[in-house]
Amino acid sequence: MLFKLAFVNVRDRWRDYLVLFSGLIISAAIFYMFEAIATNKALIQANISFKLAAIVFQFGFVLLGIITLVYIVYANSFLMTMREHDYGLFMMLGGKKSRLGFLIFTETLLIGLVSTGIGVLVGIGLTQGLSKLLMSQLGVQITKFSAVNITACLSTILFFAILFLMASLINQYKLLHRPVLKLLRGDSKADKPIKVTVWRYAEGVVGIGFLAVGYWAMAKLEVLQIMTIPIALVTIVLGTYFLFNAFFQLLIQGLKKINMAFKGLNCFTLGQLNFRIRDYTKMLSVVSILFALALGAITVGMGYHRIIPMMAKSNTAYDLAVYKQTPQATKLVNRLDLQKKQAYRQKIKGSTIYFVADDFQRQPFEVATLHKEKVSNRTLSLNQLKHSERGQQQLLTLQMNYFSLRQVKFVSPQVFQAVQAKSSKLVLVQTTSLAKNAENLNRIAENQVQAIKDPQITVQSLGGAYPIYQAANVLFGGLEFVGFFLGMAFLTMLASCLMFKILSGAQLDKRRYHMLNRLGTRQSLIRKSIRREIGALFLLPGILGVVHVLFGLQMFVPLMRDPYINLATPFTIFIGLYLIYYLVTVFIYEKLVVPTVRMQF
Repeated sequence: MLFKLAFVNVRDRWRDYLVLFSGLIISAAIFYMFEAIATNKALIQANISFKLAAIVFQFGFVLLGIITLVYIVYANSFLMTMREHDYGLFMMLGGKKSRLGFLIFTETLLIGLVSTGIGVLVGIGLTQGLSKLLMSQLGVQITKFSAVNITACLSTILFFAILFLMASLINQYKLLHRPVLKLLRGDSKADKPIKVTVWRYAEGVVGIGFLAVGYWAMAKLEVLQIMTIPIALVTIVLGTYFLFNAFFQLLIQGLKKINMAFKGLNCFTLGQLNFRIRDYTKMLSVVSILFALALGAITVGMGYHRIIPMMAKSNTAYDLAVYKQTPQATKLVNRLDLQKKQAYRQKIKGSTIYFVADDFQRQPFEVATLHKEKVSNRTLSLNQLKHSERGQQQLLTLQMNYFSLRQVKFVSPQVFQAVQAKSSKLVLVQTTSLAKNAENLNRIAENQVQAIKDPQITVQSLGGAYPIYQAANVLFGGLEFVGFFLGMAFLTMLASCLMFKILSGAQLDKRRYHMLNRLGTRQSLIRKSIRREIGALFLLPGILGVVHVLFGLQMFVPLMRDPYINLATPFTIFIGLYLIYYLVTVFIYEKLVVPTVRMQF
């Protein structure tokens, strides 16, 4: 009977549980998405060229577990807030505490298991959809990746089952040991305003100290090696918490003393934040860490997306060299989005390669140069090419037997004809984009390997930027994919965390805004106050998250030439998505708390 009653309670109040269910489902889905990569050792070994990758994922699991734990604690508190008044009424009507305790235990566990099960299914769908989207958009091929990961499913279900079992026991204990009057009036308890004490300043100094240690550890990755991760994990999490608990509370107190605080509803907004910050400290710390992880992952992903073509194009101005003019190769070349196509007659004799000079006069050769992370092509005349060691070196690298060649000679057609060697044609193609033309370039390369019929010749041994691009994708494409994948996952979770926390208090805030409405406050001022209040709750973790990222990118200096180049692009994209979540939260919150009827006087 109690099982039926627990199910009926959840079913009849599904509107109240909608925010709770959606938050828990997203939490389980994101946890699964992370585990789908972290538990796939074959995927990490095959696609991520980073020695500490497995260890990083292990520490990531610990961090995500802590974040999920905090999220479940808030969700459980929200559940108890919704139900404790009902259970207080049951007790007044003669219900036994032991039976009601078992009921709340069953209800909490039921909600947890159902949301976890749905979350795993949603996680599988998100993993499949997001992975396909990223691989198609990034032009990265990831091997040994599967959206359905049995290990990830079991670890997610087990982890959340343990958390909800603990939450059920805690709820049962609270119900059995809390007086009936407190259950009936639990939602009327007033928060205590914060006090500015010496400890607040000391707490802020300690927080800054912890962050300084964490930032230093990330900058010393080459020295500290594996110890960088645990040091940064512990110190930055603690530093973030202490900083939110001290500095931002002091900031609000300071703002309340300036003249601007007494204009409009600013004083009311600051008062709301004054009470909220204490309750929001843990959640804002979690959101700040998630913000940094999401923005950092996307920034690193975009960094590798930028440097992979740059690494390839810095070696040669041409995307692929075609040696065998087969009908299929000719057909595939015509399908390319060509920027330039050049053909040179050549003969190879010993370690010397002979070219017809007239071909280079009609079709000047181009060399690639790299300067300050920017690749540019420079056209060389025949005379310049004859005296350019770099130009001749790049011309040699376009040969498939590059290592056996030592000298380049440009001769007249008569001398070329007299050289006792087999004549061939070197066709060089230059496309508008390696990524966009990768599929056709790969088909041409495979066609060349088949036409040459030499077991020692592979796609990677052909000349041009594409073979280097393909090799770089193998080395760094996994990091690029994982960066974007986890970045989007963490962004979804941080927005879910903050939205859930704000919307879960909407019912209590509704009374305050209805009171303002009764006092004759214009709805425009009420909405303005709401937007500023929620804006502050989104802005504070965002600022600290950006600071975390700027220091955290030091970890990738050994892996990337300069991770700070072109930061405007990932930051703009991420902040734009973050702004969308803010606007959605404001819209839903206003629908819940702003009175629909204006008071008339």
